[in-house]
Amino acid sequence: MSTTPITQDQWTIHALNIHGVFFERRCAVAVAETVGWKVLTTNYPVEYPPPNGSLRGKESSLDIWARKEADANFVFDALIECKKANPDFVNWVFFPRQDSTPSSKFSFAHATNTPNPSGSGPWTSELQIRHGATPLDLASDAREVRGDYVKHQGGNKTKTSNAAIQEAAYQVALACRAIVSEESSLLSKARKSPDHPAPPWVAKAYIPIIVTTAQLLRVDFSQESTDLASGEIALTDATLTPVQSIVYEYALPKHLQYSPAKPLEVLKTGDTDTFSRLHIIVVSAGQLSSFLREHFSDQKEDI
Repeated sequence: MSTTPITQDQWTIHALNIHGVFFERRCAVAVAETVGWKVLTTNYPVEYPPPNGSLRGKESSLDIWARKEADANFVFDALIECKKANPDFVNWVFFPRQDSTPSSKFSFAHATNTPNPSGSGPWTSELQIRHGATPLDLASDAREVRGDYVKHQGGNKTKTSNAAIQEAAYQVALACRAIVSEESSLLSKARKSPDHPAPPWVAKAYIPIIVTTAQLLRVDFSQESTDLASGEIALTDATLTPVQSIVYEYALPKHLQYSPAKPLEVLKTGDTDTFSRLHIIVVSAGQLSSFLREHFSDQKEDI
């Protein structure tokens, strides 16, 4: 396949390739073809905080909103942002958390609808931040780097970035917060219906995902290997390992953070990360379908 555009039409297609429209469409097909999953919608408009008179929140759109019904009472909603890697920075390097383990804690928004014990009347709804387990590495930092530094010709040979990662993380975090808020509002209206309809689902997990064309790498090193005087590590004291997926712990902007239901408990324990961080699954594009098929089961709190 030729990669160098020649004609006007080929240059147009080349520009569209960089923008990522073709990639988004292909990802949607991959999700729809995955057994047990369905695409609810694509390019779904979101806004958070919700409009308040003339005051408007941050607006964007979610690339793919997909769903899997694990059983009759539980659903997974995957909120997916598709991100083509910057051609100059095709490798995404993730730094594992110091306390990352083979069964790390994975936090996610979890909503429940509990029927009235009397069998009639409105149900009750509750939104919580739940903690499940995941075999994936948990990373607290990430950087974008060049695919080939050795052959690169130019002035700033060691330049890195994190613009694409941060942009994708913000987009999916905004969409997740907006959709959770929107559905909470709709459930509140539905509960007030005089017909007392049954809730649409008993429990739901909202899982933010970034799918990317970037090569994902995990950097392994000992914290003590970094020299405090220079701030650098010896070139032989860190290793890069390719991975197909990883959990990125994204530091949420203040306007997207959840408020704790028990603020005094948070003040006592100092467990603010639960509400100030969002765990986002980052998946290599070629593994999207297999990841969805293998990592979402009937175990409600495991990803």
